[in-house]
Amino acid sequence: MKKISVRSTLFLLVFMFAGLAFTPFKKGDCTNSEMTATAVDQLKKFTLIQQFPFYMKKKKKNEETEYKKQVITLNRGVRYKFFAVKNADYDGQPIITIYNNEKQEFLLGTTYNATFKRFYNELEFECKTTGNYCLSFSFLDGMEGCALGVFSSLVKE
Repeated sequence: MKKISVRSTLFLLVFMFAGLAFTPFKKGDCTNSEMTATAVDQLKKFTLIQQFPFYMKKKKKNEETEYKKQVITLNRGVRYKFFAVKNADYDGQPIITIYNNEKQEFLLGTTYNATFKRFYNELEFECKTTGNYCLSFSFLDGMEGCALGVFSSLVKE
């Protein structure tokens, strides 16, 4: 009887340690309440519509920079504000880009100007045509990063 319980215990311990070996460890939680509070503080006159937490690992040498896409519907005549709140535990600088459709055919705006190597805190966009647009989230130079993308609109009185 003891042989079976020793084998079972040994098997359980090996299984647990193997599981821990394949568990990815991060520096901290990707998004947290401090990031959400910062996002709410930056809204000013705008109303929060949605938050998009995003995390990306550092790109490998010969890979393209990873990005995440989110299709959103925007209404004509409404002013929208997009910005990212960076998690300080990570080095990556978040970039938000908006395109005219999911195929990313035409760039409408971005929070990073590659020509001048300049970041902008936010992107305000007044929609001229109701339809689906594509938000793209990435990190400068493919660095590892974590951020909270914020999508908000201006409420007209």
